[in-house]
Amino acid sequence: MALTDEQLIEAGVRTGLIEANQLERLKKDARRQRSPILPMILAHYRFPSTALYRAMAENKGIRFIDLNGRKAHAESLKKVPASLIKRKQLLPIIEGDNVLLVVSDPNDRGTIDTVQRLLGKQLELVMADVALLNLQLERLFANTSKETEVVDETDLVTLLDSIIREAYLNQASDIHFVTEEEGLRVRLRVDGRLRDYPVVADAAVAAGLVSRVKVLSGLDIAEQRQPQDGGFSYHLAAPIDVEFNVRVATAPTRLGERITMRLLGQDSGGITLTDLGMLPKDLERFKVAIEKPYGLILLTGPTGSGKSTTLFAALQEINDPEINIMTVENPIEYVMDGVSQIQIGHKISFADALRSLLRHDPDVLMVGEIRDHETADVAVKAAMTGHMVFSTLHTNNAVSAVTRLIDIGCEAFLIGSTLTAVIAQRLVRRLCIHCRKPHTATPAECELLGVADPVEIYDAVGCAVCQGRGYRGRLGVFETLWFDEHLSRLVAQGGSEDEIEATAGNNLQFMWEDGSQKVLNGMTSLAELQAVAMHKTHDMMRHT
Repeated sequence: MALTDEQLIEAGVRTGLIEANQLERLKKDARRQRSPILPMILAHYRFPSTALYRAMAENKGIRFIDLNGRKAHAESLKKVPASLIKRKQLLPIIEGDNVLLVVSDPNDRGTIDTVQRLLGKQLELVMADVALLNLQLERLFANTSKETEVVDETDLVTLLDSIIREAYLNQASDIHFVTEEEGLRVRLRVDGRLRDYPVVADAAVAAGLVSRVKVLSGLDIAEQRQPQDGGFSYHLAAPIDVEFNVRVATAPTRLGERITMRLLGQDSGGITLTDLGMLPKDLERFKVAIEKPYGLILLTGPTGSGKSTTLFAALQEINDPEINIMTVENPIEYVMDGVSQIQIGHKISFADALRSLLRHDPDVLMVGEIRDHETADVAVKAAMTGHMVFSTLHTNNAVSAVTRLIDIGCEAFLIGSTLTAVIAQRLVRRLCIHCRKPHTATPAECELLGVADPVEIYDAVGCAVCQGRGYRGRLGVFETLWFDEHLSRLVAQGGSEDEIEATAGNNLQFMWEDGSQKVLNGMTSLAELQAVAMHKTHDMMRHT
């Protein structure tokens, strides 16, 4: 049998996953609303129920493993009645030369002793995601002769709601539906990494779920050979009780259509500049830059690097009833109170929308992306005529933003006279402060981090609080280029990227330098930094 809600909650309190004072308040709310306490806890802390099972494993001193790719031990299954395995949610699995016993309730000693006796040996007890355990048991004991049941619309609605709810609780940014030989495979992107979400869905269910998403998105369900894009607004019922936008993209594959859904604006109410992870010095300079009356501030980086989030936080910082802030986006990712937001479509482009906004007496303009000469020209000229303009570009570093604007067709003298700052960014996972493990940096690591003396840095471990990942949340790693009169003049005269880097001095901080400081501060690991940034510092520049 599975653990009770009370046992799971107690395990969460013991591991620090749940705060005792918050628990009492949530219990009072649950009694007043006559609703179960566990869903309220999951909604409040925004973590999935599997985190509490991991907490129980941690309390009992047993391992919590990932069942993906693990195989059941066939010989052991022959010795234990299938009814007992299914009823008590147990599974003997292979790990190298050993056999482990996955249990859903480590407190059920009677059942565990019975299984050990039937097998004739003591097996190491481990725990795993109960949903994944049930999925494996269902597949293992599936009656292949049984006809596939037709899933009605209500079932599809419930299934989609449970997937989106789980994605929200896991703080996922994307949901992937992929049709494979076995049926539907669902994956969630959490902190930049994909993980499987257990779901039983054959080809018929997969096709029905894809159609359900396409209907919600306003897409053509009869068109299955061409990619389509759309979106919809989704509301999760109480106790979560939130509404957010979902951007949808479909693509035909060999076995059927795949769908990628991006969950937008889940944290629209609470993102601030402090949350971004900027170091105090850069944060102060960024605040000064965004409060200037006019100029052009560009955020650069690949898709999914957090550019829109940084722009939103900057607009939140300067949002005031006395100024008129207007945005042009595709799509609108965050809803901002007091800000006029326009979403472009087939009938209106970034440039057309931007020209229209200039006739509405704006103080601050935000353009979702500069991708062509027309948009760049209007944005630069808007900055020239007394407006503060924010936008994004797809470039690898800060300095190359200047070259990119020139390639698009902007005049160098206009760029030099309008650019205020260029910030290139990437996202790294933030180390879990509850379980990170310190170690003395090796000489090679010290050299990479630019320090002479041995220092203490941290590695990821994994605990119940971070759900075994060793990381919890993400933060930005930034390359910052701040423009002063000298640098603006150099750009206006057509200076090259090498000349800008060589003469920028303290106005340019490379991404590796920023990330190294965050590694030394224990905010992230060296491995995370190496995954997103190249080893490049001003010391290296001086030697080249």
